[in-house]
Order: sequence, then C-alpha cells, then structure tokens
Amino acid sequence: MTPPPPADPPLAQSLEVTFDDWSEALECSATDCFGRRLATWNPAFESWEAIRTAGNNAEVCLHHADPDQRDAYWGRLVPGAPVDLRRTCITEETLHKLRECLQNRFGDADFLEAEFTQHANFLGAAFTRNARFSWALFAQGARFGGATFSQDTDFQGATFVQSVDFIGATFAKAAYFFETTFAKDANFYQARFAHGAHFNIASFAQDANFYDVTFAQGAYFNGATFREGWVAADLRCATDLSFLRARFDGPVDIRIQARNVNCTMTRWEHSVTLRLHGAHEINLAHRVAGRRAVTRLTLADMARSAEHPFLVLAPDPFLEPGEALDPEDALDGAQDVESAARAVVLENLSGTDTTRMVLTNVDVSRTDFVNVLNLDQIRLEGRCRYLRTPRPGWKRRSTWRRTARNIIAAEDTWRRTRTPQSSSTPVQVAPANATSVAAPASLAPVYRYLRKALEDGKDEPGAADFYYGEMEMRRLDVTRQRAERWLLTLYWAISGYGLRASRALCALLVVMSVSFALLLSFGIPAKETGTSTVGYISADAAVLADTGLKLPDSCTTDDPSRPKCQVVVTAGESVDPTVPTNALVDRFTAERAGKALEVVSSVSLFNADEQELTGWGKAIAFASRFLGALLLGLAALAVRNRVKR
Repeated sequence: MTPPPPADPPLAQSLEVTFDDWSEALECSATDCFGRRLATWNPAFESWEAIRTAGNNAEVCLHHADPDQRDAYWGRLVPGAPVDLRRTCITEETLHKLRECLQNRFGDADFLEAEFTQHANFLGAAFTRNARFSWALFAQGARFGGATFSQDTDFQGATFVQSVDFIGATFAKAAYFFETTFAKDANFYQARFAHGAHFNIASFAQDANFYDVTFAQGAYFNGATFREGWVAADLRCATDLSFLRARFDGPVDIRIQARNVNCTMTRWEHSVTLRLHGAHEINLAHRVAGRRAVTRLTLADMARSAEHPFLVLAPDPFLEPGEALDPEDALDGAQDVESAARAVVLENLSGTDTTRMVLTNVDVSRTDFVNVLNLDQIRLEGRCRYLRTPRPGWKRRSTWRRTARNIIAAEDTWRRTRTPQSSSTPVQVAPANATSVAAPASLAPVYRYLRKALEDGKDEPGAADFYYGEMEMRRLDVTRQRAERWLLTLYWAISGYGLRASRALCALLVVMSVSFALLLSFGIPAKETGTSTVGYISADAAVLADTGLKLPDSCTTDDPSRPKCQVVVTAGESVDPTVPTNALVDRFTAERAGKALEVVSSVSLFNADEQELTGWGKAIAFASRFLGALLLGLAALAVRNRVKR
C-alpha cells in the first residue's frame, strides 16, 4: 500500500501584519542603497524584529548582508512567513533561496520598488496574504505561471523590461496593474481573476496574450495602451469589461463574453475583430451555468483608422440547446424570449467613424445612430435586430396606419416625447430628456444614410424600411413647406411611400367604388341612341363622295388600288347623351348599374370604353382611368421594392 504524501508544514499564523512606515531608520547603510534593513516578523509581539549577529542589529539590506546575516535571515523564515524586501536588489540566486526557505509559500509580501536584477522566477508560488510589487523593476523578465494570489495583489507602476507570463495564475482577490509597463510580451494565458482586475493606464509594448482568461467580476483596461504588438484575447467576464480611452496601435482579435463592453473614446489604429458572445455566469473553475446574459456594447466617440476594418461578430443562434436567457434581458417584452434574444446589444455609437465597420448579428434596437460619422459606410450583416412598429407608448389612435417596419431608437424616443402617455399604455423604456431628443429634421438624413448602407450591401428589401422612415421624418418635419408635407401625406396615405401594395390596392377599390357611384348617378345618359343599321352601300369612293354621305377614314379617292368603299346606312333618331333629370333614387336600376360597372371595370383595366357617356361621365371615366393606372403602378412598385435583389 502506497503511503500518503507528507503533509505540508504549518504556515506561520498571524492575524494581521503591518509594515513599518518608511523612514531613514529602515534604509540600508550601504552607499547609494535604499533597501529595507534585514528584519523578520515576530508574531508574538506583532512587530518586525531586526536580524542580530554578533550582538549587533543588521543595518544592511539582504543584498548587502554578509553570509552570517543572510544565514540568520534564512533561518528565521518558515512557510507562509511575511517578507519585507522593499527597495531591495534581488538576484536570481537570492530569490531562489527565498523561495526554498518559504517552500514557495509567501505570507504578506512587500516588494515595493524592489529591483529584480536577474530573471524573477515565481513559478507555482502561493501568496497566502497580500502581495505588493508596486513600482518594482523586473530587469530580466519574470515568470508567475501557476502562482496563486489569495489576497489583494498590487503591481501598480511595476516595469517588466523583458517578457513576463502569468500563465495559469489565479487571483482570488482584487488585482491591480495600474500604470504597469510591459516592455516585451505579456502572457496571461488561462489566468483566473475572482474579483476585479484593473489594468488602467497600463502599457503593452508588444504582444499581449489574454487567451482563455476568466474574470469573475469586472475587468478594466481604461486608458491602457497596446503598442505595435498583436492583441489576442479570449475574455470571459461576468460583469463589465471596459476599454475606456484605451489605445490599440496593432491588430486586435478579441473574443469576449461579458455583460457590458465599453469602448467609449477608444482609439484603434489597425484592424479590429471583436467576437462577442453573451455573458455566462462563470466562476474561477470556468464552470458555465445554464443561464446566459446579453452583452451590452458601447462604441461611442471612438477614434480609428479608416484604412482598416472594424468587425463586430456575434453568434447566431445566440442560445445553445438547454440554455436559458436571463429574464431581465428579454428585449421588448417578447413572449418568445429565445427568438428575441441577441448576444450583443449595441448601446451607443455616437461620435464614431463607421467607415469599414461591420456589425454581424448585433442587436441595434437601442442605438439611435445620431451623430455618427460616415454612417452610410457601415455594414449590417447577418440577422441584425431593429425596433419594430407599432411601439408601446405611441398614440393609440390611427394605429392601423402604422404597419410593421424597422425603426431606430431615436425615432421611438421622439414619438414618446411628443405623445401624452396614458396610464394604461405600457412603456418599457422611459423617454430621454426632451432637450436631447433628435427632431425629424435630424433623423431624416440618418435614415437616408442607413438606407444607402443597406443598398450598398445589396439588401434592397431591408433598405426599404429605412426609406419609409426617411419619408416619415420629412412628412413630420414642421420646418418644411406645408405644400410638400401635404404632398407627402397624400403619398403616404395612398401607397405608404410606394412600399405598401395593400394601401394602393385599397385606394384603387375606393376609386372604383366612387367612380361607379358617380357614373350611376350622373355618367350614364338618360336616353340611349335610337338608331339601327339598315344596310350597306358599296360603290366607288368618288361616287359616294358626291352623295354627301360621311365616308369612313379607310375610304380615299386618292388611292386607285381601292376603288370600292362600303358605307353603313342607319335609320332612326339620334339623341345626344344627356344627364338624367329624374330622382336620384330612380337612377339606381339594375340596367344602369350593369352599364356603370362595365364602364368602371373597362377604364380601370385600360380596356376600350364602348359605352356612350354624358359629359360628366366622360370626365369621371378619364379620372378613373388616370387614378387606376397610377394606383396599379404604385402597387407594382411596392411589390418590386420588397422582392428586388
């Protein structure tokens, strides 16, 4: 039977370790050295006790200590003991001996402004209490692979002259990398951060590898600078991921799972690919729960190079089999949560240049697209989601006229601010402040640029909704001339700006019905012509011309090849068609109705009209023919706009 492995030696126990405030009494007595004098923590007295050799306290730091002082220092160290090596020069040999004495398990460790003159190897080290490397200098690279930081970790202002890796490192509490300088490659592959990770104002001069990194809480790269190297990352963040005012000079390829992604005022100088997925409920063990949350993305006021593409890629479908969406992320109160869900919701895009920007499967229902630069050059690919009309909170009257279409959030906000809200009207999103609401005059060009963007992407049917929105904003713009607005209102009513075939066909039915009623009342003559055909006369055209008979147009005396001509001879009384004068009710007879229906159907379908009509009837037939052709044309145009490629 294999014996069990030996147990780890007990750690040095201390409720709280306090580090003495810095003073000249703590400085090394060696020339030009400011290192901490040798001292170890005495838990019994809860204070630091100087190293004594030959009856004297050591007045030098670990770097300048003689062998006896060093041996005395090493002898006092036990696993988990605190160490105070502030401003001390540490060689590779010294660090190796330190780790050996502590058995690679540190208690409170203070390396403030320490200088690691050679390679710093902390592989697999366990920091059971706070670890501080603030403003430390790592001159020949450092390795923290597999290290565990159980309490707060502080690398603020530290400088890594050579490459550094934190591969597989675990940060159980907050990790601070404020103003940290990575002069070479920085590798955080498979690192785990249980609390907030702060890389604000950090500088990455070359490649930065954050692949397969997990943040159980927020991660902040505000003001961070990524120079010429490649930035490759696969970040899983349960809450916020912020790149506020960050700068990326090299190519970027980041896969992100986060609740909120903030890229406000971020500067991108090279190609960018953001592969955004919905946020999972995650922990340090990287176990994924069965509920997923939506990622909220902010791209406001970014500065970027128009020469390189900017890609935002989201998955579709969003939910995998067996997954559920967080209820608070159900957009617009959709009953079918799975169909309404999108992994990425774009919250803000204002002030950003969208040249060569591609959004794929992104929810833009909360984006107003106002104050966006070069909006006509954006590409909306895949199944991007927009707001749909009619919206809750709009006026209830005339709702039948608001057919379903895609709109932008700015129009929804404007309609809410101009519509009195009733207590029975469900409003999900409160209207924005009235002073910040864009007017129709500002929204019309926004719709026009979006329409052009979709047309350039060969999505003509999708662009039709934005054309409708542009015309709506022009019609509702009170700064335009009244005549133009009335004309647009008529265009909207009869055909939905050439995009609603049903309206044009309904208008055609109305025209035909009105024409039928008018013809029945005033267009069919009171008395028909009483003539009848008697026979035909066939003779030379010259002879018939002398008789005074009216010759048809086919007969001519100048054509010797056609000497014969035939004339129809009629008999009876010829009566001019007149408007009936009898009572209006008496005019609605079956015979007159049949004639009126024949006239209406013929003129509306461009057939020849063989009925004799009154003067009013001819005017009605002409108007019916003109309006019928117009409305049929608008119906055909609406169908064409919806099916053309």
